[in-house]
Amino acid sequence: MSKATVIVLVVLLFVGFVCCCAREEFSEKDICTFPFTHYASGGTEETYQAVILFEQGNSTFTSYQVAYLSCTCRDTMVNYYSICYVEMLNSRPTADESAIRSITFGNNQGLWGDSNPNYYISEYTEEYMDEHLVQPLVRVTKAEIDAWKGYGTQIPQIDADAIAGATVSSGNLMSMLKGLFTYHAEHYYDH
Repeated sequence: MSKATVIVLVVLLFVGFVCCCAREEFSEKDICTFPFTHYASGGTEETYQAVILFEQGNSTFTSYQVAYLSCTCRDTMVNYYSICYVEMLNSRPTADESAIRSITFGNNQGLWGDSNPNYYISEYTEEYMDEHLVQPLVRVTKAEIDAWKGYGTQIPQIDADAIAGATVSSGNLMSMLKGLFTYHAEHYYDH
């Protein structure tokens, strides 16, 4: 074996060792998650974890990008995680008064499970769902989300007819927001 080959092997081993060590330093504790109640068809409840993909706070609000499973009605090979982009106010006097500053799902496949948009009612487009379900959540407070009664119910700001039968997806959105508000309160209000 030539001297150059030995040097290359030593360098590769060193790089491999450093990479392995770096991977070991990144662990589950570096991944921010929070629990939420996931509802399956019929209201069956199970605790799932939502994943915070991005979090950046300032003195006024915190921006979150959250991945959560909205619907389990499809085979796991074709199911999607929903990605919610939400900003929550930090500047209210109490955590219960903290509110959603803005919310969007962007171009998000799977938000309504198999109903994205609702395939059997043509007027229920993604834009309609955004206008009637998502955007009314702007200014909703933690106290209002905490008062939500669970699967099959809506908060007063939401037009229930806009859901068009997608109670699992809308219920999981509310449940995820409830979990995110709890996480937000613990990290930005409980000092």
